[in-house]
Amino acid sequence: MTGPLDGVVVLDFTERVQGPYATQMLGDLGADVIKVERRSAVTPDGRADERYAIDGQPKPTSLYRATFLANNRNKRSIALDLKSEEGREVAQALMARADVVYENFRPGAMERLGLGYDDCALINPKIIYVSASGYGTEGPYVTKPGQDVLIQALSGMGTMNQAADGRATPVGMSITDVLGGLNGAAAVLAAIVHRDRTGEGQRVEVDLLGSALAAMSEHIVHFANNHPGEPVRETPMHGHGYIPPPYGFYATEDGYIALSSGRQISEICALIGMSDLSLDPRFDTFDKRNENRAEMERLLEERLRTASTDHWLSILEPADIFVARVNSLEEALADPQVVHTGRLRTVTGPDGPLTLVASPMRFSRFTEDRVDPPPVHGQDTADILAELGLPADFLSSPTSEGALR
Repeated sequence: MTGPLDGVVVLDFTERVQGPYATQMLGDLGADVIKVERRSAVTPDGRADERYAIDGQPKPTSLYRATFLANNRNKRSIALDLKSEEGREVAQALMARADVVYENFRPGAMERLGLGYDDCALINPKIIYVSASGYGTEGPYVTKPGQDVLIQALSGMGTMNQAADGRATPVGMSITDVLGGLNGAAAVLAAIVHRDRTGEGQRVEVDLLGSALAAMSEHIVHFANNHPGEPVRETPMHGHGYIPPPYGFYATEDGYIALSSGRQISEICALIGMSDLSLDPRFDTFDKRNENRAEMERLLEERLRTASTDHWLSILEPADIFVARVNSLEEALADPQVVHTGRLRTVTGPDGPLTLVASPMRFSRFTEDRVDPPPVHGQDTADILAELGLPADFLSSPTSEGALR
């Protein structure tokens, strides 16, 4: 067995990040993920040709290409024109033998192709059919484009992450896409358990806006029930809208350290050689520290700037203070914990070594660590057609596909 989902077949119609991230997780868990790609040479996932390299360079030289490589390990690829009769016939044949169908087009796109949930359930009543979208399948925003930075804006996440000057600021990664993918993968696992118990398939929906709000639940519950006002980030080091210092990133002589130590103020002050701020009448209660956070953070950073990051870590870590070095990406990838636990894996791709992020999930019953490189565009088409009893030239007719969104 390659993982707990060994034998589960996932038919993956997804593109970009939210859907591919979820189906990649299912592939990590041992599922046979069949990625249905467009027949055209250029796709929204950044496919520019049939190799990983672009412009003749044997490495992912664009963010779009890196996005595809980062979210499509442990999958097979078949290239279909879903607007052609032959393409739909193959897709329906695959639906008939799949356990899970996963799509993340705008609501209604799969239905227009005759491949929606109701169509699929006629072929395979036990199917688990996941529709991932920006806003869900009903409501005033259904037809709007759903994309990570738009969701960060609408959900309030960008305001929660505002800069010290009060400007709303998006998180520097596709955070709502990842959250939507995690929720989608979790929903699939729950639906599989339900089907194993009852024999029933079902449609599952997951969306970016709901995922963002769910991830912000700590802040939303506090705000909705206590009405404290909008969170304000008064200083660059301020790390949380409602938690007073010391909490955030603080400059040292040569870098930054993170502190998350609201219950360790006296210990921190003693260790770094300054008066106990918890006894200062400006900072001696939670609410006062919040009210006067800018001054408290100024005092802390003024002291921390007098020595190096390594110096402060050597003092604070042995005392079990909640502290960490603020790494750059280069430093993060070389961090001893990252290296020791094998969080990066180098595999052999069609153009040579390719470094990928490993699955964060580990199981005591499954020792094999599956990390197959992302597939070359359509590389498994002939094999998958053969599994369906179809000839290799079944899809030889010219493509007529256009945008599905």
